[in-house]
Amino acid sequence: MTDQIENSAATDKVAAEPSRPADPAAWELVGEEPGFQRFLSVSLRRYRMPDGREVDWDVLGPKSAAGITSGVTVLPLTPEGRIVTVRMFRAGPDRVVTNLPGGYVEPDEDPALAGARELEEETGYTCETLDVVGWQWSGASSTYRKYVAIARGCRPDGKQQLDEAEDCVPVELSVDAFRAELRTPGAMTGVDAAYLALDHAGLL
Repeated sequence: MTDQIENSAATDKVAAEPSRPADPAAWELVGEEPGFQRFLSVSLRRYRMPDGREVDWDVLGPKSAAGITSGVTVLPLTPEGRIVTVRMFRAGPDRVVTNLPGGYVEPDEDPALAGARELEEETGYTCETLDVVGWQWSGASSTYRKYVAIARGCRPDGKQQLDEAEDCVPVELSVDAFRAELRTPGAMTGVDAAYLALDHAGLL
């Protein structure tokens, strides 16, 4: 895939820095067994470290039984340059927070199509264009790949279709107001993807 090639090229460029020390040796995956399986899944992996010691590590992913391995986060920009966000309750923070729209990429679904679908389902906005600009791991102990996309020409001319466990309220923010949300501790989730999207959009 293109993003894998670009990611490899970026890693090679960083590794070529003259003052950068060599990477540590990779751990060897010895085995893996399933643990908790519901909306999220947790698996137990056993690794052999370079010195021969073996350690257990919990890794987190999405609904692996459904074949879902990735998701997408969308930075939606209106023709006026405003950012479409959603206000919704999140169980981890146990409060209403600001999010960028996004969700799971279904098995065999193109991430760009998933981004446009999730944008309309969560906000009722459609877009003229949507470009996937990169991806990142959801966390250091996660197998979940999170694509990041920028949608332009977003307008509220679609139909919001929320899942039974969603209560998204779309809110347009200026770039300055969005950046203020990002800097406010606990105000947003998905901050890492938001910064990556802003960087690619030239809005940092």
